[in-house]
Amino acid sequence: MWAGSLSASIARQMRQVINLYFIYDLTGSAYMLGLVGLFQVIPTMAFGLFGGVIADVFDRRKLLLLAQVGGLIPAVGLAVLVHTDTIAVWHIFAFTSMSAAMNILEGPSRTAYLPRLVPEHHLMNAVTLNSSVFELSVLVGPILGGVLLDFINIGNVYVVNAFLFLPTLFFFSMIKASGKPLGERRFVSFHAIFEGMQFIWFQRILLGMFLVDFGLVIVGFYRPILTILASDVFHVGGTGLGILFAAPAIGSFMGFVTLLWMGDIKRKGALFIFSVFGYSFGLIFLGLAHWYWLALIAAWTLGYTDSLSVVIRQTLTQLLAPDEIRGRAASFSNLFANAGNALGSMEAGFVAQAIGAGGTLVLGGIIATGLVTAVGLSWRGLWRYTSPER
Repeated sequence: MWAGSLSASIARQMRQVINLYFIYDLTGSAYMLGLVGLFQVIPTMAFGLFGGVIADVFDRRKLLLLAQVGGLIPAVGLAVLVHTDTIAVWHIFAFTSMSAAMNILEGPSRTAYLPRLVPEHHLMNAVTLNSSVFELSVLVGPILGGVLLDFINIGNVYVVNAFLFLPTLFFFSMIKASGKPLGERRFVSFHAIFEGMQFIWFQRILLGMFLVDFGLVIVGFYRPILTILASDVFHVGGTGLGILFAAPAIGSFMGFVTLLWMGDIKRKGALFIFSVFGYSFGLIFLGLAHWYWLALIAAWTLGYTDSLSVVIRQTLTQLLAPDEIRGRAASFSNLFANAGNALGSMEAGFVAQAIGAGGTLVLGGIIATGLVTAVGLSWRGLWRYTSPER
């Protein structure tokens, strides 16, 4: 699971950076960068909750394999369009929406499948390792994409991107644990979605975390801003852009190492609040950084604090949701996260067009600090949550 997920995630992160670089190279517009978020959020908002229902109805292992096959198509399509000199910005937007649709299948299926692979007392470490896939891919994918952009044409970069999905198909096919959901047979329906909504509404700990994360990423999604900083502020080229995108991943990796070293933390709610506070201050730090090396430190801080909150959110989703509803609980988590990221990408691009990249980050950090303070003071159940003794 870990090896296959890593290869596919590297491919996705690599393609995301290539797409942002290509769009900005074609248009020179922060507004167009912001539109990437719009085309990510459309399928997420329209079909996101169905991903969890599907994961609670069908074999999760087979759904994972299907999602990887779907991940090949955008890379192959973009490579063909570039090599035939017919590429246009709208093609990138369309394939971005397709990638988001594939993520709707993969995210809940992988999250719901994970408890089948480890005993419960190792679950937080397993979630930490599973979460490290994304951050390691954010480290490797952008650097790989940025370096390749400096040495080969972008069409061939997309070809390399497509080949990275092949190891994933091999590794996932080697997993033998059953992916069939437990309990009575269920069907894909709006009623099943409503059952998931009821569970989240009454499980206030999860609802509180999802809402905090949703608000935080809307005002504090910084990744599109990195493209502008690398191009217009620091003038560091493709390799420098890849390194800047990789800095948060290094911070996240160190955050995961910290969590693995600390083990099964009891005060998970308090750690979540502290980590999102740190993320808010990291946004302000990045917005005020006038030197490239300071921006790398600020981006590292964002990655470190984000990794802590992600692991806590995913661990509590696993612990508090029973198997028969775990896919739907994961889909709500993914919906809040992915929709927030997409809306945050739009917000970042549009606001940066108006007030600049640095101002956008500082404004987002100030709003995020106020949001987290309000939640920390008013949502006492989240602040006081402690894992029960097993």
